[in-house]
Amino acid sequence: MPRLPMKLWIGGTIVVLLIALAAFAPLIAPYPFDGMSLLNRFKPPSAQFWFGTDEYGRDVLSRTLYGARLSLIIGFGATLISLVIGVPLGLIAGFKRGRIDEWLMRGTDVLMSFPPIMLGLLVLAATTPSLPKAVIAVGIVYVPVLVRITRSVTLDLVNEEFIQAAHARGERMSYILAAEILPNAWPPIVVEASLRITFAILLGAALSFVGMGAQPPSSDWGLMIAEARPFIDRAPWIALAPGFAMCITVIGINLLGDGLREALDPRLQLSRAG
Repeated sequence: MPRLPMKLWIGGTIVVLLIALAAFAPLIAPYPFDGMSLLNRFKPPSAQFWFGTDEYGRDVLSRTLYGARLSLIIGFGATLISLVIGVPLGLIAGFKRGRIDEWLMRGTDVLMSFPPIMLGLLVLAATTPSLPKAVIAVGIVYVPVLVRITRSVTLDLVNEEFIQAAHARGERMSYILAAEILPNAWPPIVVEASLRITFAILLGAALSFVGMGAQPPSSDWGLMIAEARPFIDRAPWIALAPGFAMCITVIGINLLGDGLREALDPRLQLSRAG
């Protein structure tokens, strides 16, 4: 059995811990995330308030723990939407080629010509901002990337002998895509999806930062940093806590993605073994 990369172990451990903290936030958090106390405004980090308090006397540690839930919901939810839409379109484009492929690729080119934050804002502009809508918007933003990745892998597989054998047997396109191509295409798709989670979390935080994602009194990390801006010189801990949590999350997921790439790529496995 090949030895798993250290990046995979470290990244996986960080991600599992983050998921555990998010899942058990109500049990771990010392205070309610929206519990206000005007007598405890702008308290610095101490034994009572480990990460200090904000302008409303809310415990920053509790809000950061609850914020992990929202960030992971955005990251995993948006990536799932991207996969559900992007992978089938990429399979069809790479398998059918011709005019269908051309239309789909030009459509992805148009979407990818917009900066992600601008495309997300365009998707949200016509509706009232909310967390579920932000998840959908972020998911749509990264559909073109998944389409292109899946199409590229499909193009490499369609000329393989087992695909030609499936054609010779008279198998339907749906069977070939689902039973022959997709099982062989999933490793690069999984790796790309793991990295998309990072981008989705950052984009979701950016949308919340500009007021188009999670809304007050939510404890979303991007919203927490936005609310801390007027007090950054007086109480920097309000912004540092969610910022540090976001950095740890991004590092952990990136390490997990790099580790998956090394574990699933035969060429990297051979070079590591050598």
